Amino acid sequence: MSKYAVASSHPLSTVAGEEVLSEGGNAYDAMLATSAALTVVQPHLNGLGGDMFATIRDKNIYCINASGFAAEMATVDFFKSKNFNDIPKRGVLSSFSLPGLVSAWKIIMEKINLTPERDFKRAIEYARNGFRKSAKMDIAIKNFEGDEDFNRIYKNGSNVLYQKDLGNTLEILSKNPDEFYNGKIAKMIEQDMKNKGGLIRLSDLEKYEAEIKEPMRVNYHGYDIYTNPPVSQGITELIWLKLMDKYDLSSMDDKDYYDILIQNMKESYLYRKYIYDGSSLNVDNFRSFKVGELHGKKSENSDTTAFSVFDGEIEISAIQSNFMGFGSGHNVKGTGININNRGSYFSLDESNNNSLKPFKKTFHTLMSTLALGKKEIMLGSMGGDIQPEVNVQILSKIIDRNLSIQDAINYPRFAYPASIYSDSDIYYEEPLNLKKYIKVDGYNSMMGHAQGIVFGENIEAGFDPRGDAFEKY
Repeated sequence: MSKYAVASSHPLSTVAGEEVLSEGGNAYDAMLATSAALTVVQPHLNGLGGDMFATIRDKNIYCINASGFAAEMATVDFFKSKNFNDIPKRGVLSSFSLPGLVSAWKIIMEKINLTPERDFKRAIEYARNGFRKSAKMDIAIKNFEGDEDFNRIYKNGSNVLYQKDLGNTLEILSKNPDEFYNGKIAKMIEQDMKNKGGLIRLSDLEKYEAEIKEPMRVNYHGYDIYTNPPVSQGITELIWLKLMDKYDLSSMDDKDYYDILIQNMKESYLYRKYIYDGSSLNVDNFRSFKVGELHGKKSENSDTTAFSVFDGEIEISAIQSNFMGFGSGHNVKGTGININNRGSYFSLDESNNNSLKPFKKTFHTLMSTLALGKKEIMLGSMGGDIQPEVNVQILSKIIDRNLSIQDAINYPRFAYPASIYSDSDIYYEEPLNLKKYIKVDGYNSMMGHAQGIVFGENIEAGFDPRGDAFEKY
């Protein structure tokens, strides 16, 4: 039996993590290797210009929040002076949320057994030597238009993706990650922002630092479920599970089972408008917050990549993203870095809890989950606003219905892609037969791509057939 496992959404990133574990690396080495590789092999889902959240069980349980704050120049007045009613979704004016991923790597590097150069080896090779694009990435590239630096890298029509500038950047960061925030890379980011009309400056980068946070927790059917506190939407998952804890879902028929899941999901989602930078919402006080109905159909798709790592002792659930696909479409010249567009989730309505302010963090869809009970579960999923739904459905299938993690991930799902600003319809994959909602094809990407690990009598890893995990490379 294997003593360790890596579950990521791309075979090449999984290989990168497993290799360092086989060479005596610990879970932090595997986290670093997997994370770095994902920035190369899934640029349509994450990147060096994006952010990361993680929930980690080591001697203690703690979270990493590496989401970015808004640059000093990013103000409501600035956007209104440009006659914007909403923040642009794409382009250089959407790329003002500070990239946090590399700052998370700085925290991780303090805990590794091997060297950063060894952990980054595969990622650098994939970037410089190229790899075959997945079918989903190829579609994402064809449907996306970035700036000239972006198009030069991705729009060349080749089946193999080479990212030599990104490989060089990764090599620099493997030797000194501080170069990203106050060194050579930081200066290149600032110059490119100035050249293209962007808002991030060196002074913003120098102020940024990822945070270590206490996790939030709820007990659900004998399992302690841990996730990230606000600004992460993870508390949505915990409120939902707390509402369902009184039900015995183990033998309930499917109709009643899904009615209970969806009824309690809809209530938990009403509290998301109270998730913001500085929020006091928690799993014990949520009933004291007033909620009303949501209206409208505004919801944006976002793309993310989640992974889990277990070395036999240390458990890690992590997730990283550029928000919407490749992010803003702003690629920093000479670096291969695609800057995120996470700031576009802010509101320009100053009365809104999630209104834009310099150095403020936006409501964040990223979340990571650990569940500790009879078994130990490390779980995460892409999917933007639906991430709590993916996590809860999979957790319930494992905890309440006794499915393996692979069967729980494979199982048909429903999705309610409501933002914090508006309502949404509910969709379901065809085999569920939830007739009152909207049917979509099975294994549909709108249901998220989940990965996870379960440790019980054996170590099991689960990979989502909705994503790239089973493609051959």
